[in-house]
Amino acid sequence: MKEIQLENAQLLAPFFRLAYDSCPEAFLQGVMGRGFCDSEEAPTYGVIQTGSFCYLSGNGDGAGKKNILDLLPSLQKNTNITVVPLSDSWDRQLSTHPSYDRRTRYAMNKPSLQYFNRVKLSTYISNVSYDPDYAGANTTRKFVIKPIDEQYEKLIHKQFWCHPFTTNYGGYEAFAETGFGFVMLEGHTGKLAGATCSYSSSLDSIEIEIAINPAYRKKGLGVALASRMVLECLNREKQPRWDAADLVSVKLAEKLGFQLEEEYISYVSKIAHS
Repeated sequence: MKEIQLENAQLLAPFFRLAYDSCPEAFLQGVMGRGFCDSEEAPTYGVIQTGSFCYLSGNGDGAGKKNILDLLPSLQKNTNITVVPLSDSWDRQLSTHPSYDRRTRYAMNKPSLQYFNRVKLSTYISNVSYDPDYAGANTTRKFVIKPIDEQYEKLIHKQFWCHPFTTNYGGYEAFAETGFGFVMLEGHTGKLAGATCSYSSSLDSIEIEIAINPAYRKKGLGVALASRMVLECLNREKQPRWDAADLVSVKLAEKLGFQLEEEYISYVSKIAHS
């Protein structure tokens, strides 16, 4: 594979015109991610990688394409990578490859910014937490929401339950420039109960990532944090994007105002590479 630099990202655009996810969009707009193909002069396939996600499009037929699938996990060390085939030929290659398991994922729709109910989202937040950025917030709540700064980013990276938060950006400065996020802290202890942030950023959209500390689950913190993230997207006029790994994630997204667009096939590498 030959790597394509961000400034030449449009070379891969013909392969990803129908890509629904914001991760390929972020690369094609020259914001973040990595791209690969077989030839800059006459490419027959394209690969876009953002964090632990890889998107394959174009011609996946041929014995040599199996070697490409062998290489993909090494692009994101220590993490099982999720591969999304956007052509039938790549789907065939992945379905017979011994290192990948087939999974169903769920693409949520892309509502207009005006569609989201700000009052409803604010209520989800105030039901369980205090957010000082909002006037009239309930200061008696047990949890407090704060923006991710450099201190909180370091705290997040120490937690086993929220990897790889913000690492897709390559450093805090890059994250602060094009991304954003929030932490949920237990008020009287300061313990990190949950976090949400942009998994990837394009020029006009944000892919939302969220994780809750196992010790604080089933308390409504997930919908509160996700609501805060959606509200911040609306404030910044960025379209919030949500891609669900399971039906639990789908139900959470529907509470926020998203609707299920379609199911799609992905493949997860079986072994994380060190």
